[in-house]
Amino acid sequence: MLRFNHSDGRCSVGVAVLCALPVLVSSCARPESGIESSETVSELVASRASDEASLDQSLQRAAAEAMGDREGAVLVMEPQTGRLRAVVNPRVAFEQAFPPGSSIKPFAALAAMRAGMVDAESRTLCRGRYRRGEFQTVCSHPKSATAFDLTHALAYSCNVYFAGVAERLSASSFRSMLASFGLGARTGVNSAGESDGTLSAGEWRVEDGLGGGDHLLVTPVQLLTAYAALMNGGHLYRPRLADSAGFASEERSSVRIDAAERAALLKGCRAAIEYGTASQGGLASLPLFVFGKTGTSSSSNGFRTQGWFVSFAAEASAGPEPPPESLRLAVLVFLRRAHGSDGVEVAQRVFEAYARGGEGRADTETRGRGEGRRGDGETGRRGDVPPVRVRLLLEGVTETLSVEEYLLGVLQVEAAAEDELEALKAQAVVSRTYTLKNLGRHASEGYDLCSSTHCQQYKRTEAAGAIPRSIEAYRRAISETEGQVLADDAGRLADVYFSAACGGMTANIESLWGAKGPSYLRGVRDDYCATGEHRAWRDEIPRAQLMKALGSDPRSEVGSRLDDIVITKRDATGRAELISLEGERRRQLRGWEFKIIVGRALGWQVLKSTRFDVSRRGATFVFRGSGFGHGLGLCQEGAHVMAHRGNSYMKILDHYLPGAGINAKAPRREDARQGLKRTRRTSGLDQSASDRAEPARLVGHHPSAFAFPICSAPSRLSALALSSQRHLASGHFRVSYPATEERSEVEAVLRTLESAREDLAARIRAASLSLPDSVVEVIAHPTTQDFAAATGQPWWAAGATKGKRIQLQPLAVLRRRRVLTTTLRHEYTHAVIEAIGNKHTPRWLAEGLAVHFAGEGPMLRRYSSGRAMPLAELERQLQHPVAATEMRSLYSRAYNEVRALINKEGEANVWRRVAGTPT
Repeated sequence: MLRFNHSDGRCSVGVAVLCALPVLVSSCARPESGIESSETVSELVASRASDEASLDQSLQRAAAEAMGDREGAVLVMEPQTGRLRAVVNPRVAFEQAFPPGSSIKPFAALAAMRAGMVDAESRTLCRGRYRRGEFQTVCSHPKSATAFDLTHALAYSCNVYFAGVAERLSASSFRSMLASFGLGARTGVNSAGESDGTLSAGEWRVEDGLGGGDHLLVTPVQLLTAYAALMNGGHLYRPRLADSAGFASEERSSVRIDAAERAALLKGCRAAIEYGTASQGGLASLPLFVFGKTGTSSSSNGFRTQGWFVSFAAEASAGPEPPPESLRLAVLVFLRRAHGSDGVEVAQRVFEAYARGGEGRADTETRGRGEGRRGDGETGRRGDVPPVRVRLLLEGVTETLSVEEYLLGVLQVEAAAEDELEALKAQAVVSRTYTLKNLGRHASEGYDLCSSTHCQQYKRTEAAGAIPRSIEAYRRAISETEGQVLADDAGRLADVYFSAACGGMTANIESLWGAKGPSYLRGVRDDYCATGEHRAWRDEIPRAQLMKALGSDPRSEVGSRLDDIVITKRDATGRAELISLEGERRRQLRGWEFKIIVGRALGWQVLKSTRFDVSRRGATFVFRGSGFGHGLGLCQEGAHVMAHRGNSYMKILDHYLPGAGINAKAPRREDARQGLKRTRRTSGLDQSASDRAEPARLVGHHPSAFAFPICSAPSRLSALALSSQRHLASGHFRVSYPATEERSEVEAVLRTLESAREDLAARIRAASLSLPDSVVEVIAHPTTQDFAAATGQPWWAAGATKGKRIQLQPLAVLRRRRVLTTTLRHEYTHAVIEAIGNKHTPRWLAEGLAVHFAGEGPMLRRYSSGRAMPLAELERQLQHPVAATEMRSLYSRAYNEVRALINKEGEANVWRRVAGTPT
């Protein structure tokens, strides 16, 4: 394979050798003497072969030592050539076949993607158990309200997700695909007695798609070569145990692998390393880019389990989607009487040996933003301050980065409207303290903090470009307060909070949440905030609307009437501490509980704080208040005024958190990691997070059906976001939209809505009905996150309608998906149906009619199912669809039912059904 051209002095290397000997090209450059010879090349080749042989021995030794006396096998292979560099227990590796368990899931995912069953929007809510007929399985991953996409499903090896995939897969196409990757046939490895494995054509069962049962049995070497083809560009090599010298690869066949398919599978396998089933092994800390998949299967007697772990290493510099040519090593671990996660430790020892002995192969630079930890688990940080593992909920990835890098992403959101440096510095100290105090808040999910207001809002620096200011001010604020945190008298991290506006006096934690807390959270007078834009607000809520909101929670449900709302106790800060609800039943609850219950039902822009008075005017309750948010700790509006008047950030912090002093020495790792635990023990905050929940942004925050409680304060950006919303109205609609949206685009929205209204008016006039004359409010949210948190809808929902209010995803998102017009027509139909149907219209009828009027029927045809479903069951399932594909299927069913009614009775009579009038 090595060819030397004497005529031009160049060295040419064949592909197989280039992959095996990555340094050879640079080593073959022209010698300084200008004379080149076959002896020079021979020496280089011999030297390199010696190095490779030495490394092979290191890999073999590491694999054997890691296995110890455990039963199983280890295979180490070059994924670009098929050369086996190390084998532990060849008899098991080559001659025995076993169920692959969850290690088969990437292949099931590939089949599902090719069948159009899975895409970027496909999500499944895992309820922990799957059952179909006699087959049932459970999930061992942590319980989550998150609806998993493919990345999460692979990362956590979700049985519920893949069981749903398996029941829809075509048995023949799946088996055919597995066969194309060499399963069910000998690999041709240079060892006697190799097993064929099993790929039988028996009756298809769901468990076959999960790698269980006896229809699919694989040898470790079969599985490794199949995985290698999956990731190396589709090359199915004959695996051979051989030295590197003179080795030539032998390609048995090729498999088509689309780049997008490979990227999706690679992303899920990397997620398994970062936060999923393989995250405990420390593979993300190596100076390599490692990705892989665990699997656990039952042994032949069904009594004990067997563990699989298949993994790859690429150059760390190759980026988050390393190309096939960057792959350097493939490692398969198979263990009897074990689980897939047990194989991670064995593989780690092999990868460590490769990294130590492979200087020049592994890029030792850290990858990305703080990833690639040193061996002691530290990364991208100074001293002994721990890194932050932040989960970007919208992107579905976890980043590991230094505290200071994390703060930059926090300030760009939480302090986006701030232009006073000293106020920014105060926010930096508070956010740094909060970060270190709450490290490990999401430890059970594999990361420290999330990017939503449940923790602190965070955006990548490059993703925050829409915020109209330079990041230099944020960098300066972080730099000039570097390492500074707030501590109590005992030197422990302070328990800090912040809100948009306190309204004239900050809150007392004990009266606000019923939790005993430190003296610096007892509330202080704030004349600075009293001059701000949220010094006064007013909300008028009709009694019927308020009764419905209160009826959504058993703590506030008063029965069939609501006579009065009485504030029976105020705290020293002027907030409603206890509220009595007088109706058919009398209820008493804390002021914050009342605010959260109302906000959850009517929107977080209603009742901006608990610092209010309430009166009744006829059938309407009138609330007059001040402030925005819980008002606890640092008040961002007040801090802005203080800074503008020349106060330093130290004076600002001393004013709002008196008794919590600045400590310039960051806490040690073990202290910081215990922060949350101490917080809950010392401050008594271990109450239900949902009782404190409030979005930091007025219109919410969340990328998908993640039902995380949201408990941090509204930031100043949140407060300004509402006030900076622009408005445009026509005769029958009023649109609220972010300042970033072009007016001309909003005018187009109004034209679409008016046209829909005319169309709908003509249709229902034929049914002797008329449209309601009231103005419909339309809110276009600035982000998908805001839409999801404001409405409680998953990220894949385009809009949500309640009464005379339509809430929409960002207009740009709907335009990009090419569903803006249909969404406007669909949601307006719901507003009309709710009005003329007096809220009694069955869901299936409302959805089917909305789809019909919006013209979405043709788009839903491919989601139709031939199986009949009783209307009662359709109605039940429509209440809580858990994934986009399920929702589309249900909408398709509803549309088909409505179309059948229209064909039978005529559209006018269907509208009469909605209104409850005789047909």
